Amino acid sequence: MRAFVALDLPEAIRRPLTRLQAGLSVGRLVDEDNLHLTLAFLGEIDPQKAQDLAARLADLPDAPIELTLTGIDIMGGKKPNLLVMDAAPTQALVTLQDRVRRIAMDAGIEMERRRFRPQVTLARFGKVMTTKDERGLAAFLSLNAPYSLPTELADTVTLYRSHLTGDSADYEPLAEFLLTG
Repeated sequence: MRAFVALDLPEAIRRPLTRLQAGLSVGRLVDEDNLHLTLAFLGEIDPQKAQDLAARLADLPDAPIELTLTGIDIMGGKKPNLLVMDAAPTQALVTLQDRVRRIAMDAGIEMERRRFRPQVTLARFGKVMTTKDERGLAAFLSLNAPYSLPTELADTVTLYRSHLTGDSADYEPLAEFLLTG
């Protein structure tokens, strides 16, 4: 099964993000229920390893995370494939991500070595953008790139299964963990 572990966004962050997405005329918007901050992408894993990981994640002792979304950016270089909202890489967020990653490795899940860039994906783009789409994206970015949101507490980490469905994905929560401190 394809899986990942994410920090769920509080409602006070999701609502403004969906209003922001409404101004975007290009790409496939990420559904409000699917907005999240990925802590660890696990790829294809065995269901038994997912169960083991869930049992281990139950011991996350962290307190809620102060989450600050700080600006809008595109990823993919000259051929952008994602529109994201960056999150401030606070020590608490980086520590949580590192803990989740170590717990996954202890559960026998092989993890890709990649730098943690905390972000929330707002939209995905196809391989080819028309000139009109490029102009629309450029206009959106010129108006909204510096957009930021007030800090909110995020208190839930979820292990998700990802079901790919054509142009999008459906996320099925397998286990949810409250960050209580």
